[in-house]
Amino acid sequence: MIQFPISFYQNNVVYTKDGEAWAYYRIHEHTVGVNEEEAENTMVHALQRLASQLVPFEEVDYKILPVPVDIEKRMHILSEQYDGKYEGIGSYYAERAKEILCEEAENLVEYKFFVAVKLKRQEPEENLLSTFSSSLKSMNRYLQKLSGFTGSGVDDYTVKLFSDCEEEAYSTLQSHISSIRAKEQDIWYLIQHAFRRGQSTTEEETENDYGLTEGILDPKYPGYLHIQQLEEDSWCAFLPVVDFPVNVTYSEWAYFFQFYSFPIELHMRTVYKQQKEDEHVTNKIKKRFRDQDAQLIEANEDDDSLINMGRELLHELENSIKNQGKPLLRTFLHFVVYASSKEEVRKRARRLKADFKDRGIHLVQPLADQLLLFHQSLPAANIVAPDWEQILTPESFAESLFSLTRKIGNTIGFYLGKNISHEGESLENSQSLVFYHPFLAHLGLKGSKYSSPHVTISGPTGMGKSYLLKDILLNSVFFGAKVLMTDPKDEVEKKFKQSLSPEMEQNAPYFKELIQSFHYITLSNEAKDAGKLDPLTFLEGEEAQDAAVAVLEYLSELQYNERNVKTAIYRGVRHVMQQDHHPGLLKVVRYLQGSQDPDVQSVGDLLYEIATNGVAKLMFSDGNVEGISLDEQVNILQIQNLNLPNEGEKPATRDEHIAVALMQPLAKFATKFARDDSIVKLTIFEEAWMLMNTGAGDKLINELLRTGRSLRSAVYIITQSTYEYNKPQIKENIGTKFAFKAKTNEEAANIIEFLGLEDNKANRKMLKELTEGQCIMEDMYGRTAKIQTDVLFNEWVSAFNTKEKDNGRAETEEAFL
Repeated sequence: MIQFPISFYQNNVVYTKDGEAWAYYRIHEHTVGVNEEEAENTMVHALQRLASQLVPFEEVDYKILPVPVDIEKRMHILSEQYDGKYEGIGSYYAERAKEILCEEAENLVEYKFFVAVKLKRQEPEENLLSTFSSSLKSMNRYLQKLSGFTGSGVDDYTVKLFSDCEEEAYSTLQSHISSIRAKEQDIWYLIQHAFRRGQSTTEEETENDYGLTEGILDPKYPGYLHIQQLEEDSWCAFLPVVDFPVNVTYSEWAYFFQFYSFPIELHMRTVYKQQKEDEHVTNKIKKRFRDQDAQLIEANEDDDSLINMGRELLHELENSIKNQGKPLLRTFLHFVVYASSKEEVRKRARRLKADFKDRGIHLVQPLADQLLLFHQSLPAANIVAPDWEQILTPESFAESLFSLTRKIGNTIGFYLGKNISHEGESLENSQSLVFYHPFLAHLGLKGSKYSSPHVTISGPTGMGKSYLLKDILLNSVFFGAKVLMTDPKDEVEKKFKQSLSPEMEQNAPYFKELIQSFHYITLSNEAKDAGKLDPLTFLEGEEAQDAAVAVLEYLSELQYNERNVKTAIYRGVRHVMQQDHHPGLLKVVRYLQGSQDPDVQSVGDLLYEIATNGVAKLMFSDGNVEGISLDEQVNILQIQNLNLPNEGEKPATRDEHIAVALMQPLAKFATKFARDDSIVKLTIFEEAWMLMNTGAGDKLINELLRTGRSLRSAVYIITQSTYEYNKPQIKENIGTKFAFKAKTNEEAANIIEFLGLEDNKANRKMLKELTEGQCIMEDMYGRTAKIQTDVLFNEWVSAFNTKEKDNGRAETEEAFL
């Protein structure tokens, strides 16, 4: 009669009714970047070594379990972090996000990985008194067992019997794979999950052990197991492996099913035996080959290529066993699918079997062994279905990619989109949601690669940079962060307010309240705005001097040999700053005009004409200017009538030259805003690529990024290309990166280096084929993935769309495709 195997558990060790003990460990999830073959091979080699090093423990249990993602709980935790003026609006949108995601991602799970090692009993050295004491305890345990009482805990003596072996097991695991000791709640989940597959769990049921193993298990339907609880029921199918191919390289047989829209379990028990027994196995297989050869000769048939390959691999394996002590893994491997109906389980089982068949791995759905396989999947259970044994090598096991996941982003955060790294995935079919939190990276969380809160968003026009940025902007204000966004294109306010149709105002009142409360600061070429970006009015000391000199030199378009003019500019700036209580760049220009040097005087006249005409007036004042007020929580600084160069191109006209010059004091203004760390801040610098057209581009970007090292200010750099940012001193200050489509091979190669991707044809091709809304994300943990950005709320989508209305032209054209 099969009975529940566990007597009790303590910490990470499960003690069985047979007097055995198993130690359980949580394996940290591993990730590899997109198309990263080298990283995947490194992981395979680590798993090979692990399988070989676990031989002394004789029996190991690997489990992959799907854990439901509690979106409701995550959104609740997120909304509790909201603060300030927009807290209520944030909670409203968190509730809407919860409702939408719960409906769209009904079977959303994350996969957790466990390894259990069967511990060997090691009798401690004892004196006479302790021997007598332990004998009494043993007698007491024997009497309890006879009476059917297992007790609620474990005595110190029993713990000591297995403690040394547990330490050794933990040390072995940690030396090959990142792991921690499982907690009692992990073991609780392993047990509880078995009896409630596909069913909900109440909070009361998670707080005690009562009913942990309750449930009616009904195997009367051949090939299925029906699990009944008081309020719910579910159906399961256990699918053991009956055949592995000769070569499972790149099969990813414990990983690929994570792309499914329904949960899958894996249970893999491996048993190690003595080398002589392994040699006996290879001898039996050799005999089979000889019998097959004899049959081929008798039938006068040619050799089969697969048999020849198998013969070669067997020869290599035989040598490895004899000469290197390579172990064989006697493996009992089965998968589990479950659902609320038998018909749905049938569909899922059929899909899983078909996909494994494509990889050469044969699964079956046995009619009579469902209850046995259920029992065998329990923690610390004995092998009760021995007919499904498969012989694997460490190499075959390693190709499982056990512990590999596709996680990207943060656990708690707002919804950003979906991971679509796997071939054929799209926004419609991916079940891998991406969440993002803009104020976590600076905390230096365990396992994170970067501790910088700064972000770059790069890519050409029309691919989704602004769309993603605005999504992050609106979600960030809910945390109470103070925001300064520069908008050289003067489009944010216009697009936001254009979206406020009468229908939307009625259906989305919170959105109207949100965007109308923002402080839109519009700078123009009117006299009232003159000098508001004069660096001598809002900066001080050496920083003000350097910024003023940089602007004047750039506008003067000085040549290398015009040192006399450069010297005069330095002297003019220094003179005005020292002699005038209200310094301004216009005063410096007048100083140059009064020079006795004709060259200097000529440059002064040129600068005066620039300073008193058009949008360049923003940079020049006589020192008596009212500064820009940033008292509101969200401030969007936009500049009218700014003629920007085409992305990636140098300025070709005087107006474009002035526009690029304006970016320098604008960057300084943003840096000053970010420098104040009294509250959490978000500084967004649009069109940052133009800074690289000035001589001080590197310096200005570095200043922006270094400013946030105070850890309370996140800087977002929005740029066309990553080329100028692909330098160690800049990259190390960026915590999260989003890279949209690469137009050229050169840009693809640059993005690959910037994100730390593997440089191969697959990645270059992928970067050039990214479509609108798709980008490569590198998160704070250094993980990379191809994601599709996604916005859940219609009013946000309307406001973020930068495309002009086409009066239905696109829809009409696409209807005939």
